[in-house]
Amino acid sequence: MNFDIIGFGALNVDRLCHVDDFAPVDGETFINYETKVCGGSAANTIVSIAKLGLKCGHIGKVGSDSYADMMCEYLKENNVDTNHTILTPNGETGEVMGFVDANGDRKLYVTPKVNDDITYDEIKPEYLDTKIIHLTSFVGLNNSASIDTQLEVLKNLDSDVKVSFDPGMLYIQRGSEFINKFLKYTDILLINETELKMLTQKDTLDSAVDAISSEVEILVVKRSTDGSFIKKGDEEYNIGIFNVDAIDTTGAGDAYNAGFLYGLLSGYNLHDSGIIGSYIAAKSTTKSGATSAIEYIDPENIKEIIENY
Repeated sequence: MNFDIIGFGALNVDRLCHVDDFAPVDGETFINYETKVCGGSAANTIVSIAKLGLKCGHIGKVGSDSYADMMCEYLKENNVDTNHTILTPNGETGEVMGFVDANGDRKLYVTPKVNDDITYDEIKPEYLDTKIIHLTSFVGLNNSASIDTQLEVLKNLDSDVKVSFDPGMLYIQRGSEFINKFLKYTDILLINETELKMLTQKDTLDSAVDAISSEVEILVVKRSTDGSFIKKGDEEYNIGIFNVDAIDTTGAGDAYNAGFLYGLLSGYNLHDSGIIGSYIAAKSTTKSGATSAIEYIDPENIKEIIENY
Protein backbone atom coordinates (compact mmCIF):
# COMPACT_ATOMS: atom_id res chain seq x y z
CA MET A 1 0.00 0.00 0.00
CA ASN A 2 1.24 3.49 -0.89
CA PHE A 3 -0.56 5.15 2.06
CA ASP A 4 -1.78 4.13 5.47
CA ILE A 5 -4.77 6.43 5.12
CA ILE A 6 -6.18 9.04 2.72
CA GLY A 7 -8.73 11.69 3.62
CA PHE A 8 -11.40 12.89 1.21
CA GLY A 9 -13.30 15.97 2.33
CA ALA A 10 -13.50 19.74 2.36
CA LEU A 11 -10.41 21.91 2.84
CA ASN A 12 -11.18 25.09 4.75
CA VAL A 13 -9.36 27.92 6.44
CA ASP A 14 -11.00 28.39 9.85
CA ARG A 15 -11.33 31.96 11.10
CA LEU A 16 -11.88 31.45 14.82
CA CYS A 17 -13.21 34.41 16.77
CA HIS A 18 -12.73 34.04 20.52
CA VAL A 19 -15.46 35.61 22.66
CA ASP A 20 -16.46 35.52 26.32
CA ASP A 21 -20.04 34.52 25.48
CA PHE A 22 -22.06 33.98 22.32
CA ALA A 23 -24.23 36.95 21.36
CA PRO A 24 -27.94 36.53 22.20
CA VAL A 25 -30.65 36.90 19.57
CA ASP A 26 -30.77 40.56 18.46
CA GLY A 27 -27.83 41.23 20.79
CA GLU A 28 -24.16 41.88 20.30
CA THR A 29 -20.84 41.13 21.92
CA PHE A 30 -17.15 41.72 21.23
CA ILE A 31 -14.32 39.56 19.88
CA ASN A 32 -11.30 39.21 22.18
CA TYR A 33 -9.02 38.02 19.38
CA GLU A 34 -9.12 36.12 16.10
CA THR A 35 -6.99 33.25 14.82
CA LYS A 36 -6.75 31.70 11.36
CA VAL A 37 -6.00 27.99 11.12
CA CYS A 38 -6.30 25.37 8.42
CA GLY A 39 -9.09 22.86 8.79
CA GLY A 40 -11.75 20.68 7.25
CA SER A 41 -12.90 17.57 9.09
CA ALA A 42 -11.02 14.98 7.02
CA ALA A 43 -7.94 17.21 6.88
CA ASN A 44 -7.96 17.62 10.68
CA THR A 45 -8.01 13.86 11.10
CA ILE A 46 -5.39 13.17 8.45
CA VAL A 47 -2.98 15.84 9.73
CA SER A 48 -3.29 14.44 13.25
CA ILE A 49 -2.56 10.90 12.03
CA ALA A 50 0.42 12.17 10.06
CA LYS A 51 1.69 13.88 13.21
CA LEU A 52 1.45 10.52 14.96
CA GLY A 53 3.81 9.07 12.37
CA LEU A 54 1.77 7.31 9.66
CA LYS A 55 1.88 7.88 5.89
CA CYS A 56 -1.06 10.06 4.85
CA GLY A 57 -2.57 11.75 1.82
CA HIS A 58 -5.63 13.89 1.16
CA ILE A 59 -8.01 14.52 -1.72
CA GLY A 60 -9.42 18.05 -1.76
CA LYS A 61 -9.67 21.27 -3.72
CA VAL A 62 -8.41 24.81 -3.10
CA GLY A 63 -8.60 28.05 -5.04
CA SER A 64 -5.85 30.34 -6.31
CA ASP A 65 -5.86 32.72 -3.34
CA SER A 66 -3.63 33.21 -0.31
CA TYR A 67 -5.75 30.74 1.65
CA ALA A 68 -4.81 28.05 -0.89
CA ASP A 69 -1.12 28.70 -0.27
CA MET A 70 -1.76 28.60 3.46
CA MET A 71 -3.61 25.28 3.21
CA CYS A 72 -1.08 23.55 0.94
CA GLU A 73 1.84 24.69 3.07
CA TYR A 74 0.06 23.47 6.21
CA LEU A 75 -0.46 19.99 4.75
CA LYS A 76 3.13 19.78 3.52
CA GLU A 77 4.57 20.98 6.84
CA ASN A 78 2.69 18.18 8.58
CA ASN A 79 3.88 15.48 6.16
CA VAL A 80 0.56 15.02 4.37
CA ASP A 81 0.98 14.24 0.67
CA THR A 82 -0.49 17.03 -1.49
CA ASN A 83 -0.25 15.42 -4.94
CA HIS A 84 -4.04 15.26 -4.98
CA THR A 85 -4.73 18.75 -3.65
CA ILE A 86 -6.52 20.13 -6.71
CA LEU A 87 -5.79 23.77 -7.58
CA THR A 88 -8.60 25.81 -9.18
CA PRO A 89 -7.52 28.87 -11.22
CA ASN A 90 -9.55 31.95 -10.27
CA GLY A 91 -11.33 29.96 -7.54
CA GLU A 92 -11.68 30.69 -3.83
CA THR A 93 -10.66 28.33 -1.05
CA GLY A 94 -13.34 27.22 1.39
CA GLU A 95 -13.73 29.15 4.63
CA VAL A 96 -15.29 28.57 8.05
CA MET A 97 -16.22 31.43 10.33
CA GLY A 98 -16.17 30.12 13.89
CA PHE A 99 -17.00 31.60 17.27
CA VAL A 100 -15.42 30.03 20.36
CA ASP A 101 -16.60 31.03 23.85
CA ALA A 102 -14.77 31.03 27.19
CA ASN A 103 -15.79 27.39 27.81
CA GLY A 104 -14.25 26.24 24.53
CA ASP A 105 -17.66 25.64 22.94
CA ARG A 106 -18.09 26.73 19.33
CA LYS A 107 -20.46 27.74 16.55
CA LEU A 108 -19.31 27.31 12.96
CA TYR A 109 -20.54 28.78 9.66
CA VAL A 110 -19.23 27.23 6.43
CA THR A 111 -18.69 28.86 3.02
CA PRO A 112 -17.79 25.92 0.72
CA LYS A 113 -16.59 27.77 -2.43
CA VAL A 114 -14.47 25.38 -4.60
CA ASN A 115 -14.89 22.49 -2.14
CA ASP A 116 -18.16 21.54 -3.86
CA ASP A 117 -16.61 21.33 -7.35
CA ILE A 118 -14.55 18.12 -7.33
CA THR A 119 -15.38 15.91 -10.33
CA TYR A 120 -14.59 12.22 -10.73
CA ASP A 121 -12.33 12.78 -13.73
CA GLU A 122 -10.05 14.81 -11.43
CA ILE A 123 -9.40 11.74 -9.26
CA LYS A 124 -6.43 9.57 -10.21
CA PRO A 125 -7.32 5.91 -9.40
CA GLU A 126 -3.69 5.07 -8.60
CA TYR A 127 -3.78 7.62 -5.78
CA LEU A 128 -6.31 5.47 -3.93
CA ASP A 129 -3.64 2.89 -3.05
CA THR A 130 -4.28 2.99 0.69
CA LYS A 131 -5.30 0.84 3.65
CA ILE A 132 -8.13 3.19 4.69
CA ILE A 133 -9.95 6.03 2.94
CA HIS A 134 -11.60 8.41 5.39
CA LEU A 135 -14.60 10.39 4.14
CA THR A 136 -16.23 13.49 5.63
CA SER A 137 -18.88 15.90 4.41
CA PHE A 138 -19.14 18.52 1.72
CA VAL A 139 -21.80 21.23 1.86
CA GLY A 140 -23.20 20.65 -1.64
CA LEU A 141 -24.74 24.12 -1.58
CA ASN A 142 -25.30 24.82 -5.29
CA ASN A 143 -24.41 21.41 -6.71
CA SER A 144 -23.41 17.98 -5.50
CA ALA A 145 -20.36 17.37 -7.71
CA SER A 146 -18.04 16.54 -4.81
CA ILE A 147 -20.66 14.36 -3.12
CA ASP A 148 -21.32 12.48 -6.36
CA THR A 149 -17.56 12.05 -6.76
CA GLN A 150 -17.22 10.56 -3.28
CA LEU A 151 -19.89 7.99 -4.13
CA GLU A 152 -18.28 7.21 -7.49
CA VAL A 153 -14.92 6.67 -5.76
CA LEU A 154 -16.57 4.27 -3.31
CA LYS A 155 -18.19 2.30 -6.14
CA ASN A 156 -14.82 1.82 -7.85
CA LEU A 157 -12.64 1.32 -4.77
CA ASP A 158 -10.53 -1.84 -4.48
CA SER A 159 -12.15 -4.37 -2.15
CA ASP A 160 -9.14 -4.46 0.19
CA VAL A 161 -9.42 -0.74 1.01
CA LYS A 162 -11.35 -0.08 4.22
CA VAL A 163 -13.76 2.87 4.31
CA SER A 164 -14.17 5.03 7.41
CA PHE A 165 -16.95 7.60 7.34
CA ASP A 166 -17.75 10.53 9.61
CA PRO A 167 -20.88 12.08 8.08
CA GLY A 168 -21.13 15.12 10.35
CA MET A 169 -24.32 17.10 10.77
CA LEU A 170 -24.28 18.41 7.18
CA TYR A 171 -24.78 14.89 5.81
CA ILE A 172 -27.02 13.69 8.65
CA GLN A 173 -29.46 16.50 7.90
CA ARG A 174 -29.89 15.10 4.39
CA GLY A 175 -31.64 12.08 5.88
CA SER A 176 -31.29 8.30 6.04
CA GLU A 177 -31.86 7.69 2.32
CA PHE A 178 -28.85 9.86 1.55
CA ILE A 179 -26.67 8.38 4.31
CA ASN A 180 -27.51 4.83 3.24
CA LYS A 181 -25.79 5.48 -0.10
CA PHE A 182 -22.56 5.78 1.88
CA LEU A 183 -23.25 3.15 4.54
CA LYS A 184 -23.40 0.36 1.95
CA TYR A 185 -19.66 0.92 1.41
CA THR A 186 -18.70 1.87 5.00
CA ASP A 187 -16.60 -0.40 7.22
CA ILE A 188 -16.05 2.05 10.10
CA LEU A 189 -18.76 4.56 11.02
CA LEU A 190 -17.60 7.40 13.27
CA ILE A 191 -20.56 9.46 14.45
CA ASN A 192 -21.57 11.49 17.48
CA GLU A 193 -24.52 10.57 19.65
CA THR A 194 -26.73 13.48 18.57
CA GLU A 195 -26.19 12.65 14.90
CA LEU A 196 -26.83 8.95 15.49
CA LYS A 197 -30.16 9.57 17.23
CA MET A 198 -31.21 12.00 14.49
CA LEU A 199 -30.25 9.54 11.76
CA THR A 200 -32.06 6.58 13.32
CA GLN A 201 -34.93 8.65 14.79
CA LYS A 202 -34.42 6.89 18.12
CA ASP A 203 -34.53 8.45 21.59
CA THR A 204 -31.91 6.35 23.37
CA LEU A 205 -28.36 5.36 22.57
CA ASP A 206 -29.12 1.65 22.88
CA SER A 207 -32.01 1.76 20.44
CA ALA A 208 -30.05 3.91 18.00
CA VAL A 209 -27.11 1.49 18.14
CA ASP A 210 -29.44 -1.47 17.58
CA ALA A 211 -30.92 0.27 14.55
CA ILE A 212 -27.63 0.78 12.70
CA SER A 213 -24.81 -1.39 14.08
CA SER A 214 -25.56 -4.27 11.70
CA GLU A 215 -25.00 -1.95 8.72
CA VAL A 216 -21.26 -1.51 9.37
CA GLU A 217 -18.34 -3.60 10.61
CA ILE A 218 -17.34 -1.14 13.34
CA LEU A 219 -19.56 1.50 14.92
CA VAL A 220 -17.99 4.28 16.99
CA VAL A 221 -20.28 6.72 18.81
CA LYS A 222 -18.62 9.86 20.15
CA ARG A 223 -20.46 11.03 23.27
CA SER A 224 -18.68 14.26 24.23
CA THR A 225 -17.99 14.33 27.99
CA ASP A 226 -19.55 10.86 28.30
CA GLY A 227 -16.70 9.38 26.29
CA SER A 228 -17.32 6.98 23.43
CA PHE A 229 -19.04 3.68 22.65
CA ILE A 230 -17.54 1.13 20.26
CA LYS A 231 -19.28 -1.92 18.82
CA LYS A 232 -18.14 -4.66 16.46
CA GLY A 233 -20.40 -7.69 16.37
CA ASP A 234 -20.64 -8.96 19.94
CA GLU A 235 -17.75 -6.75 21.11
CA GLU A 236 -18.84 -3.61 22.97
CA TYR A 237 -16.72 -1.05 24.83
CA ASN A 238 -17.44 2.15 26.73
CA ILE A 239 -14.42 4.45 26.82
CA GLY A 240 -14.15 7.38 29.21
CA ILE A 241 -12.51 10.75 28.71
CA PHE A 242 -9.21 12.31 29.77
CA ASN A 243 -9.83 15.43 31.86
CA VAL A 244 -7.95 18.51 30.65
CA ASP A 245 -8.38 22.27 30.79
CA ALA A 246 -10.10 22.81 27.44
CA ILE A 247 -9.36 26.00 25.55
CA ASP A 248 -10.98 25.19 22.18
CA THR A 249 -13.07 22.11 21.31
CA THR A 250 -12.89 22.77 17.57
CA GLY A 251 -11.99 19.50 15.85
CA ALA A 252 -12.08 17.33 18.99
CA GLY A 253 -14.24 14.77 17.20
CA ASP A 254 -11.82 14.77 14.25
CA ALA A 255 -8.95 14.25 16.70
CA TYR A 256 -10.77 11.29 18.26
CA ASN A 257 -11.12 9.82 14.76
CA ALA A 258 -7.38 10.28 14.27
CA GLY A 259 -6.47 8.48 17.49
CA PHE A 260 -8.91 5.65 16.88
CA LEU A 261 -7.89 5.08 13.25
CA TYR A 262 -4.21 5.37 14.18
CA GLY A 263 -4.81 2.65 16.75
CA LEU A 264 -6.42 0.30 14.24
CA LEU A 265 -3.71 0.95 11.64
CA SER A 266 -1.02 0.32 14.25
CA GLY A 267 -2.44 -3.03 15.32
CA TYR A 268 -4.17 -2.05 18.56
CA ASN A 269 -7.47 -3.70 19.46
CA LEU A 270 -10.77 -1.80 19.51
CA HIS A 271 -10.67 -1.02 23.23
CA ASP A 272 -7.15 0.36 23.16
CA SER A 273 -7.81 2.26 19.92
CA GLY A 274 -10.71 3.93 21.71
CA ILE A 275 -8.42 4.97 24.55
CA ILE A 276 -5.95 6.45 22.06
CA GLY A 277 -8.84 8.28 20.40
CA SER A 278 -10.00 9.68 23.72
CA TYR A 279 -6.50 10.82 24.61
CA ILE A 280 -5.87 12.56 21.27
CA ALA A 281 -9.31 14.23 21.44
CA ALA A 282 -8.55 15.62 24.90
CA LYS A 283 -5.08 16.72 23.83
CA SER A 284 -6.52 18.61 20.84
CA THR A 285 -8.63 20.88 23.06
CA THR A 286 -5.66 22.28 25.00
CA LYS A 287 -4.70 24.78 22.28
CA SER A 288 -6.65 26.91 19.82
CA GLY A 289 -7.23 25.16 16.50
CA ALA A 290 -8.04 21.58 15.66
CA THR A 291 -4.52 20.11 15.35
CA SER A 292 -2.04 22.55 16.89
CA ALA A 293 -1.82 20.58 20.16
CA ILE A 294 -1.29 17.20 18.46
CA GLU A 295 2.28 15.94 18.42
CA TYR A 296 4.18 12.74 17.75
CA ILE A 297 3.88 10.19 20.56
CA ASP A 298 6.43 7.39 20.87
CA PRO A 299 4.71 3.96 20.70
CA GLU A 300 6.11 3.13 24.14
CA ASN A 301 4.40 6.22 25.54
CA ILE A 302 1.15 5.19 23.87
CA LYS A 303 1.40 1.84 25.63
CA GLU A 304 1.88 3.72 28.91
CA ILE A 305 -1.17 5.90 28.20
CA ILE A 306 -3.25 2.76 27.66
CA GLU A 307 -1.87 1.03 30.76
CA ASN A 308 -2.57 4.08 32.94
CA TYR A 309 -6.08 4.67 31.57
